[in-house]
Amino acid sequence: MMKYSIDQLIKQADKLPPIPQAAQKALTIIRSPESSASSLARVIEMDQVLTTQVLRWANSAYYGMENRIATVQQAIVVLGLEIIQELIMTYSFSDRLYKPLPGYELQRGELWQHALGTAIGAKLISKQFHLKIDEDAYFAGLLCDVGKLVFEKLLRDADMNSSDSDQYSFLELERTSFGIDHAMLGAEIARRWLLPDNLVTAIACHHEPQSAENYKTLVAAVHVADVSMMILGVGIGIDGLRYPLEDDALKRIGMTWDDMFRLIERIAEELAKAKEMIAIR
Repeated sequence: MMKYSIDQLIKQADKLPPIPQAAQKALTIIRSPESSASSLARVIEMDQVLTTQVLRWANSAYYGMENRIATVQQAIVVLGLEIIQELIMTYSFSDRLYKPLPGYELQRGELWQHALGTAIGAKLISKQFHLKIDEDAYFAGLLCDVGKLVFEKLLRDADMNSSDSDQYSFLELERTSFGIDHAMLGAEIARRWLLPDNLVTAIACHHEPQSAENYKTLVAAVHVADVSMMILGVGIGIDGLRYPLEDDALKRIGMTWDDMFRLIERIAEELAKAKEMIAIR
Protein backbone atom coordinates (compact mmCIF):
# COMPACT_ATOMS: atom_id res chain seq x y z
CA MET A 1 0.00 0.00 0.00
CA MET A 2 1.28 3.46 -0.88
CA LYS A 3 2.42 5.19 2.28
CA TYR A 4 2.42 8.65 0.70
CA SER A 5 0.45 10.23 -2.11
CA ILE A 6 2.30 12.14 -4.83
CA ASP A 7 1.22 15.43 -3.24
CA GLN A 8 2.54 14.26 0.11
CA LEU A 9 5.86 13.34 -1.50
CA ILE A 10 6.16 16.80 -2.98
CA LYS A 11 5.52 18.25 0.47
CA GLN A 12 8.20 15.93 1.87
CA ALA A 13 10.57 17.34 -0.74
CA ASP A 14 9.96 20.82 0.65
CA LYS A 15 11.41 19.62 3.97
CA LEU A 16 14.82 18.94 2.45
CA PRO A 17 17.28 21.63 3.58
CA PRO A 18 18.04 24.25 0.92
CA ILE A 19 21.55 25.11 -0.21
CA PRO A 20 23.30 27.02 2.64
CA GLN A 21 22.88 30.78 2.23
CA ALA A 22 26.60 31.54 2.02
CA ALA A 23 27.05 28.85 -0.61
CA GLN A 24 24.10 30.23 -2.63
CA LYS A 25 25.58 33.71 -2.59
CA ALA A 26 29.03 32.39 -3.49
CA LEU A 27 27.66 30.44 -6.47
CA THR A 28 25.73 33.53 -7.65
CA ILE A 29 28.89 35.63 -7.56
CA ILE A 30 30.92 32.98 -9.40
CA ARG A 31 28.35 32.83 -12.21
CA SER A 32 28.33 36.60 -12.61
CA PRO A 33 30.57 37.94 -15.40
CA GLU A 34 31.57 40.73 -13.00
CA SER A 35 32.72 38.37 -10.24
CA SER A 36 36.01 38.99 -8.48
CA ALA A 37 38.13 37.01 -6.05
CA SER A 38 37.73 39.69 -3.37
CA SER A 39 33.91 39.81 -3.53
CA LEU A 40 33.71 36.02 -3.50
CA ALA A 41 36.12 35.80 -0.57
CA ARG A 42 33.98 38.20 1.47
CA VAL A 43 30.90 35.99 1.02
CA ILE A 44 32.72 32.74 1.81
CA GLU A 45 34.28 34.29 4.93
CA MET A 46 30.76 34.91 6.29
CA ASP A 47 30.51 31.16 6.87
CA GLN A 48 33.16 29.80 9.23
CA VAL A 49 32.67 26.20 8.17
CA LEU A 50 32.84 27.03 4.47
CA THR A 51 35.96 29.12 5.07
CA THR A 52 37.63 26.22 6.86
CA GLN A 53 36.72 23.85 4.03
CA VAL A 54 38.07 26.13 1.29
CA LEU A 55 41.39 26.57 3.09
CA ARG A 56 41.65 22.84 3.77
CA TRP A 57 40.99 22.05 0.11
CA ALA A 58 43.57 24.59 -1.07
CA ASN A 59 46.21 23.13 1.25
CA SER A 60 45.40 19.49 0.53
CA ALA A 61 47.92 17.15 -1.07
CA TYR A 62 45.49 16.82 -3.98
CA TYR A 63 46.51 20.26 -5.28
CA GLY A 64 50.13 20.07 -4.13
CA MET A 65 50.71 23.77 -3.45
CA GLU A 66 54.32 24.60 -2.52
CA ASN A 67 53.41 27.37 -0.07
CA ARG A 68 50.69 27.29 2.55
CA ILE A 69 47.49 29.12 1.54
CA ALA A 70 46.49 31.35 4.45
CA THR A 71 43.47 33.32 3.19
CA VAL A 72 40.31 32.56 1.25
CA GLN A 73 41.22 35.09 -1.43
CA GLN A 74 44.56 33.36 -1.96
CA ALA A 75 42.74 30.03 -2.27
CA ILE A 76 40.39 31.47 -4.91
CA VAL A 77 43.26 32.91 -6.95
CA VAL A 78 45.31 29.71 -6.78
CA LEU A 79 42.49 27.20 -7.39
CA GLY A 80 40.40 29.26 -9.80
CA LEU A 81 36.68 29.98 -9.87
CA GLU A 82 35.74 26.74 -11.61
CA ILE A 83 37.27 24.52 -8.94
CA ILE A 84 35.95 26.70 -6.10
CA GLN A 85 32.44 26.51 -7.57
CA GLU A 86 32.68 22.73 -7.88
CA LEU A 87 33.95 22.29 -4.33
CA ILE A 88 31.31 24.58 -2.81
CA MET A 89 28.51 22.71 -4.61
CA THR A 90 29.93 19.35 -3.56
CA TYR A 91 30.30 20.43 0.05
CA SER A 92 26.81 21.98 0.13
CA PHE A 93 25.10 18.70 -0.73
CA SER A 94 27.40 16.28 1.08
CA ASP A 95 25.30 15.98 4.25
CA ARG A 96 22.09 15.45 2.28
CA LEU A 97 23.50 12.74 0.02
CA TYR A 98 25.60 11.01 2.69
CA LYS A 99 22.64 9.71 4.69
CA PRO A 100 21.56 6.03 4.53
CA LEU A 101 18.58 5.16 2.32
CA PRO A 102 17.05 1.95 3.72
CA GLY A 103 14.32 1.91 1.06
CA TYR A 104 16.97 1.46 -1.61
CA GLU A 105 19.12 -0.74 0.66
CA LEU A 106 21.90 1.84 0.51
CA GLN A 107 24.20 2.18 3.50
CA ARG A 108 25.47 5.48 4.82
CA GLY A 109 27.71 7.13 2.23
CA GLU A 110 26.82 4.87 -0.69
CA LEU A 111 24.53 7.33 -2.48
CA TRP A 112 27.09 10.08 -1.89
CA GLN A 113 29.91 8.10 -3.50
CA HIS A 114 27.66 7.22 -6.45
CA ALA A 115 26.67 10.88 -6.87
CA LEU A 116 30.26 12.11 -6.65
CA GLY A 117 31.44 9.50 -9.15
CA THR A 118 28.62 10.37 -11.56
CA ALA A 119 29.54 14.06 -11.31
CA ILE A 120 33.20 13.29 -11.97
CA GLY A 121 32.30 11.01 -14.88
CA ALA A 122 29.95 13.51 -16.52
CA LYS A 123 32.61 16.22 -16.34
CA LEU A 124 35.29 13.87 -17.73
CA ILE A 125 32.97 13.10 -20.66
CA SER A 126 32.43 16.80 -21.33
CA LYS A 127 36.16 17.50 -21.30
CA GLN A 128 37.21 14.50 -23.39
CA PHE A 129 34.59 15.04 -26.09
CA HIS A 130 34.75 18.86 -26.02
CA LEU A 131 31.10 19.27 -25.12
CA LYS A 132 31.75 22.56 -23.29
CA ILE A 133 29.32 21.75 -20.48
CA ASP A 134 31.91 20.82 -17.83
CA GLU A 135 30.37 22.44 -14.76
CA ASP A 136 26.74 21.81 -15.69
CA ALA A 137 27.64 18.16 -16.30
CA TYR A 138 29.30 17.96 -12.88
CA PHE A 139 26.36 19.52 -11.02
CA ALA A 140 23.74 17.49 -12.89
CA GLY A 141 25.65 14.30 -12.16
CA LEU A 142 25.98 15.21 -8.50
CA LEU A 143 22.23 15.79 -8.12
CA CYS A 144 20.69 13.32 -10.57
CA ASP A 145 19.49 10.95 -7.82
CA VAL A 146 18.39 13.59 -5.30
CA GLY A 147 14.80 12.32 -5.61
CA LYS A 148 15.85 9.14 -3.84
CA LEU A 149 16.21 11.12 -0.62
CA VAL A 150 12.42 11.39 -0.42
CA PHE A 151 11.30 8.50 -2.61
CA GLU A 152 13.04 5.83 -0.58
CA LYS A 153 10.35 6.17 2.10
CA LEU A 154 7.89 4.59 -0.34
CA LEU A 155 10.15 1.62 -0.88
CA ARG A 156 10.57 0.70 2.78
CA ASP A 157 7.31 -1.25 2.86
CA ALA A 158 7.16 -2.23 -0.83
CA ASP A 159 8.01 -5.53 -2.50
CA MET A 160 9.73 -4.65 -5.78
CA ASN A 161 10.91 -8.18 -6.55
CA SER A 162 7.84 -9.87 -8.04
CA SER A 163 8.33 -12.80 -10.41
CA ASP A 164 8.03 -10.65 -13.56
CA SER A 165 9.81 -7.54 -12.25
CA ASP A 166 13.01 -8.35 -14.15
CA GLN A 167 11.17 -7.52 -17.37
CA TYR A 168 11.06 -3.84 -16.44
CA SER A 169 13.53 -1.15 -15.51
CA PHE A 170 13.35 -0.08 -11.88
CA LEU A 171 12.11 3.31 -13.04
CA GLU A 172 9.12 1.62 -14.69
CA LEU A 173 8.45 -0.35 -11.51
CA GLU A 174 8.45 2.86 -9.47
CA ARG A 175 5.97 4.51 -11.82
CA THR A 176 3.72 1.44 -12.00
CA SER A 177 3.67 1.03 -8.23
CA PHE A 178 3.46 4.67 -7.13
CA GLY A 179 2.56 6.83 -10.14
CA ILE A 180 5.89 8.68 -9.98
CA ASP A 181 9.57 7.77 -10.07
CA HIS A 182 12.61 9.13 -8.24
CA ALA A 183 13.87 11.01 -11.32
CA MET A 184 10.58 12.90 -11.72
CA LEU A 185 10.55 13.70 -8.02
CA GLY A 186 14.18 14.79 -8.16
CA ALA A 187 13.37 17.22 -10.96
CA GLU A 188 10.61 18.73 -8.83
CA ILE A 189 13.03 19.14 -5.93
CA ALA A 190 15.49 20.87 -8.27
CA ARG A 191 12.74 23.28 -9.40
CA ARG A 192 11.94 24.13 -5.79
CA TRP A 193 15.62 24.79 -5.17
CA LEU A 194 15.43 27.22 -8.13
CA LEU A 195 18.08 25.33 -10.09
CA PRO A 196 18.30 26.17 -13.83
CA ASP A 197 16.21 24.33 -16.42
CA ASN A 198 19.11 22.37 -17.87
CA LEU A 199 19.83 20.75 -14.50
CA VAL A 200 16.12 20.04 -13.91
CA THR A 201 15.92 18.32 -17.30
CA ALA A 202 19.08 16.29 -16.73
CA ILE A 203 17.76 15.05 -13.38
CA ALA A 204 14.35 14.18 -14.85
CA CYS A 205 15.73 12.29 -17.85
CA HIS A 206 19.04 10.84 -16.68
CA HIS A 207 17.76 7.24 -16.85
CA GLU A 208 15.79 7.78 -20.08
CA PRO A 209 17.79 10.27 -22.16
CA GLN A 210 15.62 9.66 -25.22
CA SER A 211 12.76 11.41 -23.37
CA ALA A 212 14.64 14.74 -23.14
CA GLU A 213 13.31 17.44 -25.48
CA ASN A 214 16.11 19.87 -24.64
CA TYR A 215 19.69 19.76 -23.31
CA LYS A 216 20.12 16.34 -24.90
CA THR A 217 23.93 16.35 -24.78
CA LEU A 218 23.95 17.18 -21.07
CA VAL A 219 21.38 14.47 -20.36
CA ALA A 220 23.39 11.93 -22.38
CA ALA A 221 26.61 12.72 -20.50
CA VAL A 222 24.93 12.28 -17.11
CA HIS A 223 23.22 9.07 -18.27
CA VAL A 224 26.49 7.48 -19.41
CA ALA A 225 28.30 8.56 -16.24
CA ASP A 226 25.50 7.19 -14.05
CA VAL A 227 25.58 3.81 -15.81
CA SER A 228 29.38 3.79 -15.49
CA MET A 229 29.05 4.06 -11.72
CA MET A 230 26.63 1.13 -11.72
CA ILE A 231 29.14 -0.94 -13.68
CA LEU A 232 31.77 0.02 -11.11
CA GLY A 233 29.40 -1.29 -8.43
CA VAL A 234 29.32 1.97 -6.46
CA GLY A 235 25.98 2.81 -4.87
CA ILE A 236 24.26 -0.39 -5.97
CA GLY A 237 21.17 -0.91 -3.87
CA ILE A 238 17.85 -2.66 -4.41
CA ASP A 239 17.60 -1.16 -7.89
CA GLY A 240 21.03 -2.51 -8.78
CA LEU A 241 21.74 -2.63 -12.50
CA ARG A 242 18.09 -2.26 -13.50
CA TYR A 243 18.59 0.93 -15.50
CA PRO A 244 19.70 0.04 -19.05
CA LEU A 245 22.27 2.01 -21.02
CA GLU A 246 20.76 3.80 -24.01
CA ASP A 247 23.04 3.38 -27.05
CA ASP A 248 21.72 6.63 -28.48
CA ALA A 249 23.30 8.47 -25.55
CA LEU A 250 26.72 7.12 -26.53
CA LYS A 251 26.11 8.11 -30.16
CA ARG A 252 25.06 11.64 -29.22
CA ILE A 253 28.34 12.16 -27.36
CA GLY A 254 30.41 10.32 -29.96
CA MET A 255 31.51 7.60 -27.54
CA THR A 256 32.23 3.94 -28.25
CA TRP A 257 32.03 1.08 -25.76
CA ASP A 258 35.83 1.13 -25.60
CA ASP A 259 35.65 4.81 -24.69
CA MET A 260 33.20 3.97 -21.94
CA PHE A 261 35.41 1.28 -20.41
CA ARG A 262 38.34 3.71 -20.40
CA LEU A 263 36.06 6.29 -18.80
CA ILE A 264 35.15 3.85 -16.03
CA GLU A 265 38.85 3.36 -15.23
CA ARG A 266 39.40 7.13 -15.04
CA ILE A 267 36.32 7.64 -12.84
CA ALA A 268 37.63 5.04 -10.37
CA GLU A 269 40.98 6.84 -10.19
CA GLU A 270 39.51 10.33 -9.84
CA LEU A 271 36.86 9.21 -7.33
CA ALA A 272 39.55 7.76 -5.04
CA LYS A 273 41.42 11.08 -5.13
CA ALA A 274 38.27 13.15 -4.60
CA LYS A 275 37.11 11.07 -1.64
CA GLU A 276 40.42 11.65 0.08
CA MET A 277 40.42 15.37 -0.67
CA ILE A 278 36.79 16.00 0.25
CA ALA A 279 37.23 13.73 3.28
CA ILE A 280 34.24 11.43 2.99
CA ARG A 281 33.81 10.02 6.45
